Amino acid sequence: MDPIEKFLKEQFTPKVIEDKMGIKCLFQHKDKLVDDGVVFFEFAKKSWSKKPILSNRQFVIVDADMSDVLQFLNSYYNLTEEDYSKVRKIIVDMGVDHVEKFFGHKD
Repeated sequence: MDPIEKFLKEQFTPKVIEDKMGIKCLFQHKDKLVDDGVVFFEFAKKSWSKKPILSNRQFVIVDADMSDVLQFLNSYYNLTEEDYSKVRKIIVDMGVDHVEKFFGHKD
């Protein structure tokens, strides 16, 4: 496991919330030292892609606000521009995994 991914898993608890505005995956710091980061999802619509949607629920990331999480991470790892694509992928993968678990698509 990547050290940044391990750090995020040790320091933050992803929590999925569904409301009338859509689906959110909150990244809450376990000791509440920083504000929550949030990744916003919407349900995919069949017309968005020419590929068939096999399950009833597939998700698209529509927005994210991870500034406090990134600042906290940067204070430990001194991130550079080259690191942000890796960090973005880790956060996206963690968010998608937790949304899939929330809706029962993944064990």
